Amino acid sequence: MKFNYTTLLLLVLCFISYQNVFASESNLVLKDQQGELFELKNIVGKKPVYLKFWATWCKPCMQQMPHFQHAYEQYGDTIDTIAINIDLNDDPGAVAAVKKRFNLTMPIMTDDTGKVAQHYQFIGTPFHVLLDKTGKVIFQGHEADKALDNTLRLLSHDGVVEQTRLLDETNKQLAIALDIPAQGFKAVLYTATWCDWYLADTRPNMAKNCVAAQKQMNSLAKQGINSEARISQLWTDQAAVTEYKEKFNVIHPLTIDYGNDLFIDNEINKVPTLLIYKDGKIINRITNFSSPINLQNTP
Repeated sequence: MKFNYTTLLLLVLCFISYQNVFASESNLVLKDQQGELFELKNIVGKKPVYLKFWATWCKPCMQQMPHFQHAYEQYGDTIDTIAINIDLNDDPGAVAAVKKRFNLTMPIMTDDTGKVAQHYQFIGTPFHVLLDKTGKVIFQGHEADKALDNTLRLLSHDGVVEQTRLLDETNKQLAIALDIPAQGFKAVLYTATWCDWYLADTRPNMAKNCVAAQKQMNSLAKQGINSEARISQLWTDQAAVTEYKEKFNVIHPLTIDYGNDLFIDNEINKVPTLLIYKDGKIINRITNFSSPINLQNTP
């Protein structure tokens, strides 16, 4: 993969009109570090809100944490702020370690269903979303830059800003439905084009598991098993998919899950995850690919 981090973070694939995104439109629920549920509608529409989506293995996220903490200390009284861990290849211990490392004092919550991220058109960490005091999304971005700082400053004064800065929606794509046969086996791998190399430094075992998963998918396809892979839309475009196919000599269909609908519907919070269907029903969920998978003798 030849992309640098900035290029990856700016791959924009959006799905609905940004100007009409309100948290109160649906029951958006997060989970705090004590496991308690928190509904965003409790704070949205009362004063400005700053949501930052992040992951413990995300290098730019770690680089931005001092800025995030400083922003909370400066505007925490006038802007409700939440650090939202995206719960992909993550765990509470790693989140707690980041909190301690950077002395984070803002509320830290987890989007364990992925629905909050989906609602705000999240496409890659770090991702900043600012809502004004009416609940309208007025800012989206990846960088901890002057534009973010200026918008925070304006929101802290009046709670609204006249000019919004939202990501472009001209490249919106529609996901392709998953076809599960009523008879026989089907193997569907949920993975990411970046998990083998981006996680190599921070999560080497996960990176190796990603490589092993794709090799085993090729093996299943060679055995005649109906196989395909769905790629997370995070940090991904069609060029990245093409490069991934060439790198691993992929011999089965490989499709981006635009909107991450299938990831959410199937509660995928770890890549890679392999779902095995038989006669239209899921019979196995595999996340460890250290051992060969053979379905020929499965009853």
